Amino acid sequence: MKSIRLFMVVSTVFVIGSCSLKPRSWWTEGVIGVIMDQEEWEVTQIPLERVYERVVRTPQIETMFTIRYVPDSDFERYTSYQYLILAATLESHGRVGQIVERVVSDPEIRQGVEEGEYYVFTQRDQWAKDQLMIILVAKDLITLREKIETNEEFLYAIFDADWNEQLEEDMFARGEQKDVEEELMAIYGWSMRIQRDYFLVQELPEEGFIWFRRMYPERWIFVRWIDGGDTTLLDPYWIVKERNRIGAEYYGGDRVRSDQFLFSRRSTFLGRKAQITSGLWENDGKVAGGPFINYTFHDSLSRRVYMIDVAVFAPARDKMPYLRRLDVLAHTFHTVFDMGR
Repeated sequence: MKSIRLFMVVSTVFVIGSCSLKPRSWWTEGVIGVIMDQEEWEVTQIPLERVYERVVRTPQIETMFTIRYVPDSDFERYTSYQYLILAATLESHGRVGQIVERVVSDPEIRQGVEEGEYYVFTQRDQWAKDQLMIILVAKDLITLREKIETNEEFLYAIFDADWNEQLEEDMFARGEQKDVEEELMAIYGWSMRIQRDYFLVQELPEEGFIWFRRMYPERWIFVRWIDGGDTTLLDPYWIVKERNRIGAEYYGGDRVRSDQFLFSRRSTFLGRKAQITSGLWENDGKVAGGPFINYTFHDSLSRRVYMIDVAVFAPARDKMPYLRRLDVLAHTFHTVFDMGR
């Protein structure tokens, strides 16, 4: 009840003074505007960049998000930005400091901030439609930095989940192959959402392998499933070996680059035990390469191991926008057993 009451109080604080006729939010894809005083920025810049500017080699250096610092003096220019972070302490002045004072005007909330119990507040559509804003607040600068450093995953997920949700809505607003999705479920017991521009390249039921592709730039997603497979296959060495086999047989010689950019970790994927592997693929014969993400997971209800793999070939372009959209496709995967959930 306390957390629910807190949300209601903070929402009420923000609504005061907001305009009912709001413009649509705007942004450069992947950019988060951060508004705070220069002093606070100098102390929190590095931890904030560590949270959001996660590096992905594609093979060039790209980041999941980009932080754009906005001085307090430029506050008005960025109130229509889609993703905003306002950060301050109980000692701060300026526009952001004034907002924080309103947020903590309730004695219970202020005490929670002083004791370190509360440090982040979210608000939607404060100054623009489809806007998501978080306010980071602590009793002093040292505590503010510590809160950012010790809550990296939570803070990252706030914007990451929202962006993926908006991407999915936008991607399928332009067309969807529902007939293909229904056919996949009827024949194989699994499906995923398929955008209109993807086409089927390989369908090998006896191999447990289906491959979809899209051009300009080239990107693809394949699903491999193994009946009776168990969690022993969630092994990074087997995953790379199997992906290389698929690359040799169906992709004309693609293989995983085994270097410092190859990462594999045990995690979960859509609530299932998974091994998540990412890195670079290469093809010497075609003089080609690019990034890939591989989700290999065990589905206990269907008694299968699934491998979902997405990859991009987009020379002379940023790869992250395409890789992220492929990742959204991968996360629409579901089995016949999920349909009743």
